[in-house]
Order: sequence, then C-alpha cells, then structure tokens
Amino acid sequence: MDRWHHARQAFDEHFRPLREAGYRLERVASREQYHAVQEPTLSSHFPDEVFFELRSLRSERERDGQARLAEQFAGHELSDLTLVYQADTLIAAFAGHQRGEGLYRMAHSNVHRDFRRRGIYRMIVQGTLAYTAALGIDTVTSEHSPCNNAILIAKLRAGFYFYGMEMDPRVGPSVVLRYFHNPEHRAAFELRCGMATLTPGLRGSAFGAWPLFERQVRGDTGG
Repeated sequence: MDRWHHARQAFDEHFRPLREAGYRLERVASREQYHAVQEPTLSSHFPDEVFFELRSLRSERERDGQARLAEQFAGHELSDLTLVYQADTLIAAFAGHQRGEGLYRMAHSNVHRDFRRRGIYRMIVQGTLAYTAALGIDTVTSEHSPCNNAILIAKLRAGFYFYGMEMDPRVGPSVVLRYFHNPEHRAAFELRCGMATLTPGLRGSAFGAWPLFERQVRGDTGG
C-alpha cells in the first residue's frame, strides 16, 4: 500500500470542491514532471520575479553529498504535486510538501490569468488547510514576494499571519506566512506579538524565567 494512502484519501476528500466546480485534478509523481507540464503553459502567468538555479553551480563533491542525502530520505517525504484541468485545458497547478515534523509548506501555486477571480486559488488554500488539518499538521507555511499583494491578502484573509522575512539569493526577499491549526500555538504566536492571549495551556507549559515574569506581572518586588 502507498505509504501516504491515508493522506491521499484526505487530499481527495478536501479538494472535492475543485472537482465539483468542474475542474479535473491530476496528480503527478515528480517535481520534474510537474514543472515540465506546468511551466510551458503557466510560466507567463506568474509574477515577474527573478530566480537563479543554484543547484547547477554545485561542485561534484556537493552534488555527491546531496545525492547521498536524497537517497537516505527517499520515499519518506509527503509531497503533493497537482495539476488542475478544465476539460483538457491546464488552468492551474499547486504543490506542497511536509517540511519537518508538524509543518507543511505550500511551495508553489499558479492560476492561469483567464481563470482567475473564479475562486480557484481560494479553493486551493481552503483545501490545503482542511487537508493538513485532517493529517494532524500543526502549521502551514508559505513564502511570497513582498510585491505579490493579491496572494498576501488572500492568505491573510484565510487566517495566515505574517511570520517573518527571508532573503534567498535564488529568489530574492520573501514574506513568510504561517497558519496555525493548533490554537495554543496560535495563542503563543499572538502573545509574542503583544496580544493578550495567555491561555491556561501556555501558562502550564511555561518554563525558564516564567516564575520571575509572573512576579513582575503581579508587581511583586520581593525576592
């Protein structure tokens, strides 16, 4: 049985709205196949961003090391590479994968310009959130160009938070967004941002200088 049989079932269930809207989803097996199919049709519909393929600049020693790492982890990464068709027309593509325990990354999504403003991206985001929740994922992460307002706004409306900024020489600066399925994790993030979201669960799990902090909050100046 497929290692990810339960995940495939959850994926099919939670992306049913796209199918019911008249679109056909096709799962592909590799990143090479995914990009070979989607790029000729959809690359011109992606934001005008500059990328660098740094993998081609690796030394032989580095390539050998990366190959060994890939072999060690072969077959253990949950990866979802999906093409969306209306009839025989490719109209969107989206990809995601597990990135560490409890973290799922929305790695790529692209909708043909002629099919935008039809709720397709919204259904992709909603499907991903429902799908990852069904798998027990804690957090969903994604990175976007700071200029990509349409997607940033769509993600924020879906419940994502600004999490940070990254600078990668391959793709330039990215805004990191996070969605927290776990309400305690969300409360901890909001607390760090200055919100009054301290829960009994967070209080019970606190350690380190927490006793000192509690005394400070109470105004206890004693020893």
